[in-house]
Amino acid sequence: MSISSALNNALTGLNAAARGSEIIANNVANSQTPGYTRRSLELTASVTNGAGTGVAVAGITLNQNTVTLASRRLADADVGFAGTSGGALSRLVGALGIPGEASALASRAAAFEAALNGSVNDPASTAGQANLANTAKAYVSAINQIARETREVRQDADAEIAAQVTTLSTELESIEDLNADIKSITISGGDPSALIDQRKLAIDRIADIVPLKTVSRPDNSVALFTREGGILLDGSAGQLDFAASGLITPDMTLAAGSISGLTLNGRPVTIGDGTGSGRLDGGSLSALFGIRDVTTPAFNEKLDALAQDLIQRFEDPAVDTTLVAGDPGLFTDNGSAYDALNQSGLAARISLNAAIDPAQGGDLWRLRDGINAAVQGNVASSTILSNMLSATTRTQSAPAAVGIAAPVNVAGIAAELTGQITSAQFQNDSRQAYSAALQTSLRETESGQSGVDTDTELQRLLLVEQAYSANARVISVVDGLIQRLLEI
Repeated sequence: MSISSALNNALTGLNAAARGSEIIANNVANSQTPGYTRRSLELTASVTNGAGTGVAVAGITLNQNTVTLASRRLADADVGFAGTSGGALSRLVGALGIPGEASALASRAAAFEAALNGSVNDPASTAGQANLANTAKAYVSAINQIARETREVRQDADAEIAAQVTTLSTELESIEDLNADIKSITISGGDPSALIDQRKLAIDRIADIVPLKTVSRPDNSVALFTREGGILLDGSAGQLDFAASGLITPDMTLAAGSISGLTLNGRPVTIGDGTGSGRLDGGSLSALFGIRDVTTPAFNEKLDALAQDLIQRFEDPAVDTTLVAGDPGLFTDNGSAYDALNQSGLAARISLNAAIDPAQGGDLWRLRDGINAAVQGNVASSTILSNMLSATTRTQSAPAAVGIAAPVNVAGIAAELTGQITSAQFQNDSRQAYSAALQTSLRETESGQSGVDTDTELQRLLLVEQAYSANARVISVVDGLIQRLLEI
């Protein structure tokens, strides 16, 4: 080896060591920076005319495992789905109340039954009649409140869909711009690592909205697909469109076109229909569509069916002999008898008959003597009250929409409905716990693969310093040799 080649080799070694120390320093400085991926220097042998001429910097490697990253992002989507669904179910369960609590729907039904039983035993008691009217009114008020909360859950889901679609569109456009910048820097021979980290953060910000699959292109750009094959970005970002509906009534459905669906590049996208086969299914966005289009409408149908059962039990002339077919009974549809053609939204309209509600000018004695009685009857008569108690406690088939196979009474149907939603919440909580545990495990694995361990970086720095010293020693020796040659 000639003196010049030895000097050249040492100089390339010094340059590589300086670049390596710079990268290590950058790693340490960004050890706590969110989304930062550890860098390492990639070196290669420099060869000229078949002879080695030292080392060359081949590039900078981002230390990340693409399989772990992809799995973690899918776990993010699962957590987003379960968390969003769980939030809606928690609100419905909260509206129904926990059985045993005085304000719970099942407790209100039981209190109504107990008040009826008290009036049967003492039909002359005005206080007992007042208690019966109050508990009946409290029960239907609870049904009204649950219906209102269900509507609000649905409206909130619709508004959040609009917000998430906006976020998704904004981030996709940002990723498209970053792709272009990264491609330009790569072609010019620069280091796009910082922009790649920014793109990684942008993708992570939408990973819980839709489940993502990332495909790398040769120019360092990426394409984004959903788990079910939907194209979100491939060259250019997909155009997502959705229009928030504002006020949503129970009769408004996606199938009828009264509320907005989601479109991608102008084409309707199936999402959140409960089958799990939609092109964008799996993240929080599909959970929101499921809440708006499946969960709350189905729950509202059950609640309407509960109100139907309650109204029909007490408008039967066999229960109150002062009624004729078509007359409203103890409970009404906003003052009218039950109408099968006006089922939607019944739970929000059910009310206590004004004829027995003093607050609406009614008379309590009609509970005992009949809603349409002309005058007060025998204060000791409990016939109609007994009939109402029998109607309350009688087990019968519930309307099909409730989804209860076994015959139930008034308190039973309220308890069964509460149990159904509580069970759905429990199942979702189990899914959420599993998804969160998997996400945590994958995040820890990802951190070990792409995160910065400052102790390891300092150890690498010692090796770089040793390489620097060795190359500096070579230069020193070469300098000494040249000095001796000049002295000869």
